[in-house]
Amino acid sequence: MLFLFVICNLFLAIYLVYQVSLVAKEQVQIAASIKTELTEIRSAQRIQPSVLPYGWFDDGWPIEEEKEWRTQLENPTPHRSPDAYVTQMFVAEYGSILDPRERKEFLRQLFREGVWMEPELLDVIYADENPFVRAWAASHLATDYKDYSDRDSQRQLRDYEPALLLDTAPIVRAALWSNPQCNRLPWSLIWISEAWKEQIQKMSHIERLGLMRNPELSMKYVVALLEASTEELRITKQEHVEIVSAAAVNPHLIGGSRRTGRRAWIGGDEGNPPFEEYGKMWELCLEKWINHSPVPFLFLKYIQTTPKVKLAAYNQLFEKPERSDYTWLRQEVIRSCDPFDDGVVLKLAWNDPDDECRKIARERVGKLTQYVGVKD
Repeated sequence: MLFLFVICNLFLAIYLVYQVSLVAKEQVQIAASIKTELTEIRSAQRIQPSVLPYGWFDDGWPIEEEKEWRTQLENPTPHRSPDAYVTQMFVAEYGSILDPRERKEFLRQLFREGVWMEPELLDVIYADENPFVRAWAASHLATDYKDYSDRDSQRQLRDYEPALLLDTAPIVRAALWSNPQCNRLPWSLIWISEAWKEQIQKMSHIERLGLMRNPELSMKYVVALLEASTEELRITKQEHVEIVSAAAVNPHLIGGSRRTGRRAWIGGDEGNPPFEEYGKMWELCLEKWINHSPVPFLFLKYIQTTPKVKLAAYNQLFEKPERSDYTWLRQEVIRSCDPFDDGVVLKLAWNDPDDECRKIARERVGKLTQYVGVKD
């Protein structure tokens, strides 16, 4: 009986060892499979270099890697100044793409590669049947075509803007105003058009919103929009709010305020003072737009200005009789502060009566209290 018990235990032990070995083998296989899948996923996520083909030769340049050269050799970029052959290849490829989103992606690739698009290609693009494609083109591509072959005079061969402004799709007309190459923009680097009010009156609301998306939106133009009365623009108050709100989140405007709105910036051999326009936006928001949310919220949150303007804004909001109603704006003033540049504001906010204001100020200061001189 004892012998039978020992034999049973032995078989049981062998069975357990066998099962453990099977589990271990499966785990190894699963681990190997996971590793393979992760490798494939990483490979698929790896951005492949974008190389436009040269004619039918899809390899582009270079055809072969020149390993014997120790320095990088420059390859030609014929697609950037295409001849008639390349242009017709682009036209043929564009016409072969049935899906409008894929046509847009093809144009996007050409745009990113810096392709100079000839009128034969632009004619086809702006005549596309899909408004999505036309809108993307109107907001990104050249809106006219000039012949620069004569050094003494330019000859305009195409002007697509009149047709785009009469396009049957409102989004196409609006997209044109978001194009920095548009010839009808109401501003330049140093001025805004005297007739800008009349121009904005003639635009549809969606066109005005498209204008606010322009990557070269003028800070002077935004100040003018904030200063102007709704009545003289002949729009509704809600439309006015939406227009200036769209301007407040324009990446170009925000980036410009961060570079040149906070402190002196370098130009040539001497420093230049911060642009006053960004501070003027803050002042107008508190003087004129404080009860028209979300205008003051967006400008105070995203547009940067000098410590002097921020301090004045904080004190103005704090000293109002109904200051509790504007706590949310004081919070955004504090959030906009840098512990080095705006220490004077953070010092005041350190003891703000509002819990959230104090919390934001202390988070901003963090371990830098020794530099701004504040104490609990």
